[in-house]
This record gives sequence, structure tokens and C-alpha cells, in this order.
Amino acid sequence: MKKISNALIKDYTTYKLDGVIKEVYFPSDVLELKNLLRKLKGKYKIIGMGSNLIISSNYDGALIKLENFDKLDIDETLVKVGAGYSLSKLALKCADKGLSGLEFAFGIPATIGGAVFQNAGAYGRQMDLVLEGINALDDKENIVYLSKEDLKFGYRDSILRHRRLICLEVFLRLKKGDAFSIKEKMRENMRMRKEKQPLEYPSAGSVFRNPPGNSAGKLIEEAGLKGFKVKGAMVSLKHANFIVNIGGAKGEDVIKLINIIREKVYAKTGILLECEQEIIE
Repeated sequence: MKKISNALIKDYTTYKLDGVIKEVYFPSDVLELKNLLRKLKGKYKIIGMGSNLIISSNYDGALIKLENFDKLDIDETLVKVGAGYSLSKLALKCADKGLSGLEFAFGIPATIGGAVFQNAGAYGRQMDLVLEGINALDDKENIVYLSKEDLKFGYRDSILRHRRLICLEVFLRLKKGDAFSIKEKMRENMRMRKEKQPLEYPSAGSVFRNPPGNSAGKLIEEAGLKGFKVKGAMVSLKHANFIVNIGGAKGEDVIKLINIIREKVYAKTGILLECEQEIIE
């Protein structure tokens, strides 16, 4: 099994954070994954592309990347895909075959497994709208099938965030459509993404969930926090619900900035923002 010791965090997070990870493993199949889990005894994190993730520079556990779990099979409108497959690449492959449903996912820096884990979404759509179920490894090393109902999807949430379940394989049900129209919608979504999001700096997407009937970005901007910095971590000048790494940011800097934002917005509005990014310390 491939293993990298003393790996740089910036190589495994879209934030490109400073710091070192003790070990990163790349299991090639389920058997290697099971053996690895027994060895690590709980001090690990399964990651995809490292988006929506903040890793402390003092993290002494292991990361496990399932990039070798990347088999893809498309049968009519049913898509069966390994958890480590790129979400954007999958959206393009499906578009090529005239399958609609993943247009929203193009440009999201995630694997399909990570997208299911957090019920990733954009432009008013999210993963639970196209998902039929997954095969997952449970804490007793059994491979179990979980339906969409079993996954208990919520806003940027699923049962995978709360239980020791590792997504191995994903089943999607898409719809027949026109390949040209599907790709044009994807291009339009990408234009909007570039226009509204600070893609010129490393980030991990939206930091906070939008409160009911409100916008986290608007609340942060009204609190006067655009451009506010903690060392290399800064509230984006383009979109206040993004924290960007302007150079040399560590996980601790991002975490400190998140806490400052929450305190200042709460002091001004009485609304306590909920972080949607996952913190690993």
C-alpha cells in the first residue's frame, strides 16, 4: 500500500494550509482498507480532495485517500461509481452520455464520496436529488447498503458525518437529456462560480451555513468583516462567506478567524452562525 510520511497539509486541502500530516495512506481495495483501519485504531480521517476541510498543523493522525476506489459503470440512467472518483469528472462523463442531473456538481472540488458525505450542492440542487444509495463499510467491517432514506440527508449533512461509516461506492439515478444543453448549463454554472467566488485564492468553499431566511455572507459583510485577517487567513473581499488563504495560513489561523466571525456576527445580530466546514485537530 502506498504511504507518505510527514506529508504537507497543503497538498491535501483546497485551503493549501501550512503544516505537516504524520501519515497519508492510499489503500488499493477494501481488504487493504480494512487492514489499515485495524492498524490505525480510530486516529484517522477519510478524505477526498480536501475541500470543506480544515486540518490543524498539529494533527498527528493519518489521512486515508480512496483515490484508487475509482471504478465507473454507467448502465442507461443508473450510474455506479467508486467513492474516490472526481465529482466534476463524473459530471462531464455523464454529460457526454446525455445524462442530466449533475450539472450543479461541475466545478465542485470534491470526490463523489465526499459529496455524498456532506450532501454537497449548488444552484439550488444537491446530491440527495440524484442519489439512490451507497455501499459503505461499517464499524464492524461489514459492507452495507444504505438507501437515500437511510442516509438521512439534510442541508450539507448526512448520517456519514455522525457515524463510523465509510462510503465505498455510490449509486446515482440520472435522466436522459440533450448532451449539448447539459454542457451549456454546466458552462453557465462555471461562469457564475467564477464571477461570485474568490477562485483566485485557495479556500474551502462556503464557511457557514445560511441561517433560515438569511444569508451568512450578508451578515458577515454587515458586521464589517470583509478583508479581516488572522495572519494568512482572510475574509474574502469578493464573498464574505469565504475565508481565503492569502499566504502561509495554518489551520489554527482559519479556526481563530471563524470564531471571531461568529462572535462579531452574534454580537451584532444575535444570530450564531454554524460552521459547515469540518475541523480536524
